[in-house]
Amino acid sequence: MKLEIKNLGVVKQAEIDLKPLTVFIGRNGEGKTWAAYTLSAIFGEQGYKNYLKAYLDGNTRQTYSTIDSALQQLIAEGNAKIDVIQFANEFAEIYINDVASLTPKWMQYFMATERANFDNLQVQFNLASTKADFLERIKLAAAQRQISLGLLNSLKESGDKILYFYLGDRQKISNLPQKAIKQFVFHEIFQLLHRAFYAYLYTFPTERTTFITFPFSSFQARKFSSESLLKETDSSKLDLQVTPLIEPVRRFLEMIFVSYDNKKDREVEIKENPQVGEYVMLADFLEKEILQGKVDFETSDLRKEILFQIQENTKLEMPIVSSMVKELAPLVLCLRYLVEPNELLIIDEPEMNLHPAAQVEIAEFLAMLVNAGLQVLITTHSPYIVDHLANLMQAAKHQDPDSIKEMFYLERSDAFISQDKVSIYLFEDGTAKNILSEEGTINWETFGRVSDDVSRIYGNLLKIKD
Repeated sequence: MKLEIKNLGVVKQAEIDLKPLTVFIGRNGEGKTWAAYTLSAIFGEQGYKNYLKAYLDGNTRQTYSTIDSALQQLIAEGNAKIDVIQFANEFAEIYINDVASLTPKWMQYFMATERANFDNLQVQFNLASTKADFLERIKLAAAQRQISLGLLNSLKESGDKILYFYLGDRQKISNLPQKAIKQFVFHEIFQLLHRAFYAYLYTFPTERTTFITFPFSSFQARKFSSESLLKETDSSKLDLQVTPLIEPVRRFLEMIFVSYDNKKDREVEIKENPQVGEYVMLADFLEKEILQGKVDFETSDLRKEILFQIQENTKLEMPIVSSMVKELAPLVLCLRYLVEPNELLIIDEPEMNLHPAAQVEIAEFLAMLVNAGLQVLITTHSPYIVDHLANLMQAAKHQDPDSIKEMFYLERSDAFISQDKVSIYLFEDGTAKNILSEEGTINWETFGRVSDDVSRIYGNLLKIKD
């Protein structure tokens, strides 16, 4: 899927091809994180919820006559159906671009800022290269929902192209306002379209290493706003107003809470979809091979907390564990309790606080996630990650991958990743440049120039000494 971004902070114009593994590199302040967060705003659940509200209020550019006709048929006859494959083929690109066109209206809230201006932001998507895969995901999707005790119902079975709507009791339909019926029908369509891009989206902001150390119980059943935090703070001792949390941070905190809440449901999910079990095994692998300990929740005396077990009888609280554990613990919990196929993980600087050896290992692990059916987008300043991705792409071309896996840190051939699954962009000078060549080499001068400068300075110092 290709997109064009214009007028996003320092990014004046950039064309990006999103792949299963997308990498943004560049100096600080070049717009990498803003670009990633903009995609989060569009593809996250806020995207279709905000769009649904705008559509029902008549504040969108696009109208959908196919849905309007089905809506009228549902009210008149008590049932209706929509060929969602045909609908998606015609309207998917129009829909996501209409969502993107409204994003500037809520970006200030999303980014928790009153000073940044997004009025001129433009994001445009082109689905031509991924349309077939998108339609296949629509076809495989299943949906079933009812409201008002079954008065309104929707149903789509996996593998079927038809989304059905029907009334449970036509005589009671007059008790429901037409706006409620319209909201139900359009919600089902928009959600189906939206989740065919990415089934769900999880964001790992750089603030994760701080917030993972907070007492878990203090966030329970919260909206994670500055207002809720102030309720337990002596405001008389505050000299500054508490800044509202940026939306990716708030969503990250909700992710931690929901992961605990989903522990019991995970076994059911594994039975229904064995691929979910693979993500649980990847969480175990991350703990064993990189963290060398176990991350999990523990409940005692009505208190919930995240602990790290380094030995059989030794568990530590998050505030006192190593920075690497703080960095990767959220990913462990997300994989163990939440993720499903075709979900997108946006990870801001996965190398944060990691030794170079661990950075190489995490590069291999991210490739393993992609090969297991997840989508990953990262921002990074790590030459180790970028360099090693070139190795992983070259290894994927080998005739016998298992014969060379011992050359690599994790010794797994499923860490080798096909080049057609990877895109790497350098954010620089107000744009984003594709730096992955057709041969699989990566031109990352942004890192190389610094290394050359350091060597040059050392050489000049030696000359001065002589």
